[in-house]
Amino acid sequence: MSDTGLYGSIYEQLRDTADRIDRSLVNLRNPTLADRARNELADLLVRITDTQSTDPEVRFLAVILKQEPPGLRAVAALATALRQRAPTKLELAQLEQLALSIDKECASTLARIRGRR
Repeated sequence: MSDTGLYGSIYEQLRDTADRIDRSLVNLRNPTLADRARNELADLLVRITDTQSTDPEVRFLAVILKQEPPGLRAVAALATALRQRAPTKLELAQLEQLALSIDKECASTLARIRGRR
């Protein structure tokens, strides 16, 4: 696979994860969708913080989360909290930071595709 193909695949996976997080954040603010969004987001966060996973996408996201705020441990704690209750304002801010971190990596990957890095 060429570098462009590899980065394209990485970008697609990152963008999908970022979109799922963004959609969940929007739906958390809608009373009729909030519980479902909370559970879907918790499922996603549990998946991407699974340190035993052999899934390359999960491992790649774990590397990003170890380097970027809010951090892998904080994301795992968010998953646990979301399983139990609606997020607090601080947790929503951490979720927003998570979305920004993944968006930042998407932009970096896109720049690589375009030959700017």
